[in-house]
Amino acid sequence: MRIGIDAHAAEREGSGNCTYIRQLLLELGRIDTRNDYFIYVINPSHPFYQKLKQYKNFYLKSLYVNSPFIRIPIFLGWRSWADRLDLLHVQYIAPPFHRGRLILTVHDLGHFVIPHAFSRFEVFRSKMLIPEAIRRATVILTGSRYSRSEISERFNTPLEKIIYIPYGVSPEFFKFSSLNLTKEKFSHLINYFFNYLSDFSELEEGKGLTEEKVREDMREKINEIMNVTKKKYGIKGPYFFSLSRLNPRKNFPLLIEAFNLLKETKKIPHQLLIGGKIDVKYKSIIEIIKKSPYKDDIKLLGFVPEDDLGYLYSGAEAFIFLSEYEGFGLPVLEAMACGTPVIASFIGPIREVAADAAVYVESFSPSEVASKMLTLIENKDLNQHLREKGVERACLFSWRETARLTLQAYECAAQGKKF
Repeated sequence: MRIGIDAHAAEREGSGNCTYIRQLLLELGRIDTRNDYFIYVINPSHPFYQKLKQYKNFYLKSLYVNSPFIRIPIFLGWRSWADRLDLLHVQYIAPPFHRGRLILTVHDLGHFVIPHAFSRFEVFRSKMLIPEAIRRATVILTGSRYSRSEISERFNTPLEKIIYIPYGVSPEFFKFSSLNLTKEKFSHLINYFFNYLSDFSELEEGKGLTEEKVREDMREKINEIMNVTKKKYGIKGPYFFSLSRLNPRKNFPLLIEAFNLLKETKKIPHQLLIGGKIDVKYKSIIEIIKKSPYKDDIKLLGFVPEDDLGYLYSGAEAFIFLSEYEGFGLPVLEAMACGTPVIASFIGPIREVAADAAVYVESFSPSEVASKMLTLIENKDLNQHLREKGVERACLFSWRETARLTLQAYECAAQGKKF
């Protein structure tokens, strides 16, 4: 097949769309040498695309312009015909005219369900274009059963047209669990690591290294860089960590109020670290922090580079994710892979990801959030149980499996068969 993939989101770090398309492309390149892939980009010199050059059946194609009003309807549509595609895979919005069957990924319906969390223009554009793309799509892909059901109900779309394919977690995050798991628990991950991480290649080849030596070497390397990372972000002691775009739906005011309550009533020594790019109405979050009597212990990190994430996750007392609406919840999965306890909102997609490996907040009240945070400080047994359970749960999610199922969806769509 000749498969086109709109990959422009890979150039926009700090979003779930970016993580999804990057990991999908990398794994498709590893598992599929039979089909030809035409990767449509804005900036071919972006560092990420250098990783794709190892795949001989991948062809980078520039769409020249950044503006979606020109790029999507004109250049993406034109390239689909020029490259004689059998399939075109896009996220959310498709060109009105294109060659080949349309594969559409819809992660969630946030623009329709919680419009207050987006700009008016984004909501208008999405409400105009997404329903039409859903109608025209041969197959719709989404990451959770919750989103599959929601798409079907809102747009009266047959469930058989919507394919649920869970997303994955980068194997690189699992090596940070060496800090948080016992020797016995960590040893169970060795076979998993064999398939992904170069750190374990010498052990696999029988060059005399033991599992314990690999674990200790890994811990030593991570701790060395961890100290540098802490200095970089001004971390002085224990801390809670949250990561997401600074958006109203992420409930950062609730988290800050809970943190204030804990500092006031329990005098905890912790800091609160919030990472993520600025987004709609972010200024209100900054104002709330400025008014906090504990503002010196609340740090807005801004965009966190991918290379720093594992260190921030794994060093935290807990990762906190209080979003009111999600399609999947990648940060929760990444934190669990690092062996970090998770406190999360009790919503369908998050429960699909974390199951019984997280502590949930149901009422969205500061007192309940503060209570859960305090529990993980004081109850060391629960804290360690969640670290171990989280890694075990995260092992069930693989980007390679995401790519395998996506490729299967491509094949079914091309042949007009059911998935």
